[in-house]
Amino acid sequence: MIIRRMYVVILCAILFVNMGNAQEKSDFTVIPLNSLDAFVSPGANWSVAGDAVAGLYTVGAMNAVPGTGTIVNLVSKNERAHLVTKQHFGDVELELDFMIAKGSNSGIYLQGRYELQLFDSWGNPNPTFSDCGGIYQRWDDSRPGNDKGFEGIPPLMNTSRAPGLWQHIRIKFRAPRFDSKGKKIENARFEEVYLNGVLVQQQAEMTGPTRSPIFKEEQPEGPLMFQGDHGNVAFRNIAYRPLAGDNSTPANTRLVNPILVKAVGKPYLLRSFISYKEKLLTHGISVGDPRQVNYSYDMKQGALFQVWRGQFADATDLWHSRGEPYQRIVPLGSVIVLSDAPALAVLPDIKATLWPDSLSFDEVQTRGYTLNAARAPSFRYSVNNMDVTDQVSVADATGIVRTITVANAPANLYVRVAEGTKIELLEKECYAVNGKQFYIKVSDPLKPLIRKINGHEELLLPVNSNTPVTYSLIW
Repeated sequence: MIIRRMYVVILCAILFVNMGNAQEKSDFTVIPLNSLDAFVSPGANWSVAGDAVAGLYTVGAMNAVPGTGTIVNLVSKNERAHLVTKQHFGDVELELDFMIAKGSNSGIYLQGRYELQLFDSWGNPNPTFSDCGGIYQRWDDSRPGNDKGFEGIPPLMNTSRAPGLWQHIRIKFRAPRFDSKGKKIENARFEEVYLNGVLVQQQAEMTGPTRSPIFKEEQPEGPLMFQGDHGNVAFRNIAYRPLAGDNSTPANTRLVNPILVKAVGKPYLLRSFISYKEKLLTHGISVGDPRQVNYSYDMKQGALFQVWRGQFADATDLWHSRGEPYQRIVPLGSVIVLSDAPALAVLPDIKATLWPDSLSFDEVQTRGYTLNAARAPSFRYSVNNMDVTDQVSVADATGIVRTITVANAPANLYVRVAEGTKIELLEKECYAVNGKQFYIKVSDPLKPLIRKINGHEELLLPVNSNTPVTYSLIW
């Protein structure tokens, strides 16, 4: 489905996809987390840790890992205090990482009054104000019936990741204004909120404190409050700086009516050039799914090189004025960048042979792709006398299932499932990659192995002729 007219706020979300971490951070002040000294009378449910581990499938499961640099909230029946900073803030830009346990619920209260919701919203395509990135409702017990809650603002799209993964949020908050007599003359507002690099709130005005603030009256300044009574959550890399004076989103330099592609009812396949890091991939195909789980594949390298949650693609550069000069698409959700190296390689020496960066143009003969009844593509190609079938399909809203089958497989052939700075087995058959950026789930009978080489780690699976190799990528 192609959509040409969208609200301006949605357009702004497109313009700023994946810009959440792009700013220079040298002028941010970091709140030290080697102790809880920055907070007022912290409850026993809060502790300092080196990391946190939360279960992907067990509701509420979270454990603190010894060390410093992370604060962990483990709620109990008798210990469920909020965490409040000693320092007070007015206009502020705030960045931090957070991890949510499965089914957990928390929030960040600017000035202790205005809540930005944190929630395990993984896989929900239709978020409300109570989902992650939403601005929670105000509340008035004097209002009738179901109208007690009002003015909640949902995120523009759901870019939440799976429980137990580290996520990033950036908040630009403008405090309320008061005249010389203390009368409020301007409401507080969230200028912008980015969740995992995607704009999810813009110019969201608050007529008053949201539900359950620690202060009911509004003031020019107030502390940060991290909600601690609803569920297990962890935070790290908390940093802030004064909000810039001119904080409005830069003017739109693209078309007023962008060409947006949305997958409705069935997967949408779109062939195009695709920007990857500092190069342009010429044999790309992107697949959008109605469950808002999307990916891009390089048919010339057999590489699944990016995945994202949220809306599918902006095709303006591809289709407007015959695609000149760009001929590429822009993902609309929160992108996880994977490797564009070939999926398969022969490693005569598993300890010393480096994984190839690419295949030469004449090594690969692309055979196109076929679609099954659910429109999941199976990419086919031949390389070095091997015939490869690479099927990629969306598994509900959890992520992607990939099955690679090789005919005429030589000895010492492997699939590289993941690579990064760190790969760790968290629970049976479930691996966390790159400091808990995403999960890989693979069955033990496939004999997965982690090797350390060239300063990083790789998760490999051995390949035998005509025996399918299947794994799941979950985020």
